Amino acid sequence: MNDVKTVANEVKDIKGSNGKYAFGAITVGDILDTVNQYVKIASIVLSSIAGISLIVSALMIIVTMYMSVSERTKEIGIFRALGERRKDIRRLFTAESLIIGVFSAVLALVLAYLGSIGLNHVLYGIVKFNMVQLTLGNVITTFVIAIVISFIAALMPARRASRLNPIDALSAD
Repeated sequence: MNDVKTVANEVKDIKGSNGKYAFGAITVGDILDTVNQYVKIASIVLSSIAGISLIVSALMIIVTMYMSVSERTKEIGIFRALGERRKDIRRLFTAESLIIGVFSAVLALVLAYLGSIGLNHVLYGIVKFNMVQLTLGNVITTFVIAIVISFIAALMPARRASRLNPIDALSAD
């Protein structure tokens, strides 16, 4: 491959009698480099979109958990009046958030699997290769990211729930 690039560069450097370049050379390696650049750009764009969607999902979990805390104020007050510790209340809301994260990861993986089947079916006729490949590493990474995001998103609402005064929580409307 290095010899091809060297020869192509030597051909490109040949000048005619008028001092202008006489030849141009395009190799398969040049075309592959161009295609790889487009793939890298597409990967960066898709990764950026995925990052934005992760931030939005974290915000939605935070909003959902805050709504859950505000709707279950009396329940929190009853738990605290019955002797539950702040740590127990935090664990309750953190566990709820983690369950949301696990269900969202399962839903995302099912949709990704179905999408990959559809895309591979369509694209296999063109390139004779399965373009979308889901590996065990992808599945594990998806679960870890979903659990970490849901845990981080649960920290503030769970802390707020655990700090509610039982008397104020029971008297809330």
